[in-house]
Amino acid sequence: MLWRKALTYWRSLIITLLIAYGCLFRQPLHTFPPIEHGDKWSHYAAFMLLTLCILWDSHQATVTPWKKWTLAILYPIAYGGIIELLQSKYFYPRIGEWADWLADCIGVLIASLIGLIIQKWHEHRMAQ
Repeated sequence: MLWRKALTYWRSLIITLLIAYGCLFRQPLHTFPPIEHGDKWSHYAAFMLLTLCILWDSHQATVTPWKKWTLAILYPIAYGGIIELLQSKYFYPRIGEWADWLADCIGVLIASLIGLIIQKWHEHRMAQ
């Protein structure tokens, strides 16, 4: 039964693996995206997407709100920190940066706020 609930998180797992690939195995693309601080924006967007996917998957798995929000906030923040540590130790020429992890955390927090707004809107709509 537990594995069925875990399979509900397939979207989040795919995003997790794509983030690992992009942050650990691809060579850094200093010209992509061609905007100032593009690397930070890509970290922000990736972790925002991961958090929104976790919130959606948790909704589909019908877990308790406490578990949903704990997983949606703590997992991506810890994952972003682990990726930065791995980059700095094992994936030369990649380097771990506090600024990248900060961008990850900001993405998580903004996605959490969006998720909370959507949840409150949905509850309000269902109450009518």
